[in-house]
Amino acid sequence: MPRQYFIPSNNVNPLKQLKMMVIDKKRRVPRAPKAIQIQTISGCNGNCVFCPNKKTKISIPYKEQMEESLFYSIIDQCIDLGVRRISPYLMNEPLLDSRLPKLIKYITKHKKHRQYTKINSNGSLLNEKMAKGLLDSGLDKLHVSVQGINPEIYFDLMKLDFETAIKNVERAVSLKKSGHYSTEIRVVMLDTSEIHPYLDEIRAFWEKRGVKINLNQMENRGTHDKIKTSKISANKLSLFRWCDRLFRQAYVLYDGRMVQCCADWEQTKILGDLSLSSLYDIWNGSDYLQYRQKFIDGDLKGSICNSCMKDPKKIS
Repeated sequence: MPRQYFIPSNNVNPLKQLKMMVIDKKRRVPRAPKAIQIQTISGCNGNCVFCPNKKTKISIPYKEQMEESLFYSIIDQCIDLGVRRISPYLMNEPLLDSRLPKLIKYITKHKKHRQYTKINSNGSLLNEKMAKGLLDSGLDKLHVSVQGINPEIYFDLMKLDFETAIKNVERAVSLKKSGHYSTEIRVVMLDTSEIHPYLDEIRAFWEKRGVKINLNQMENRGTHDKIKTSKISANKLSLFRWCDRLFRQAYVLYDGRMVQCCADWEQTKILGDLSLSSLYDIWNGSDYLQYRQKFIDGDLKGSICNSCMKDPKKIS
């Protein structure tokens, strides 16, 4: 079981807090997030069967951009607060934003030791111009979602063109090697029943191209009833109770509003608005405090966490 957390309080005896850390092996909730995801543009051009995109009850606008002044303000705050991982994407396809290389370059210019940038993309828009722009921007990690190596299975899962994705990843890797860039390029995929039988072939396919893969566990994405996560997971999903996202990660929509989780596509709870308040104040504010305390107490009623399920089996 992952390490649990406690919320520091001036009203709690310091010896009791020391006991929680030393004996109970609990961590203090950090005063700033360790990671942040920032949606610079809304929407996605894919329609993956395991993703709520284009299946939500609320209307999510397509290609609404975050104002650059707001983005730079958020990044400046992240730098000052020591947020370690800064990811300019959230519940979207980040490469829809043509400004992305410029935005990442700003982070690269200002980030401090141990801070780094990472994005996840479906790769369909990773053309040569975008790939070169991302490499030049100083992006630290580029993870591309490629669900399997069978074109029919790939299309069935992602509703995108397989050949385009493969060509784009190969070209990005070639550009990285020829330009001696340090950007880590990986392929990521979910452990679905469709691709699970072919994992050895998939690993060999990408190893031949000099690309490492990450195999991630399936989630039910906040119990969305229009997605097929539970049906296509390689293993039976189980209740996921000891998540640390609410203690370590922050999630920002294109307009500055902060949601509970990367699975909160329906925006069930807005915890603050970075166009009106600071990241520090929202992260340490009453809404976040109440949300975390209820989670610690096991009171998940009415929370997106209440029915969260995940594949318990992790495969390297």
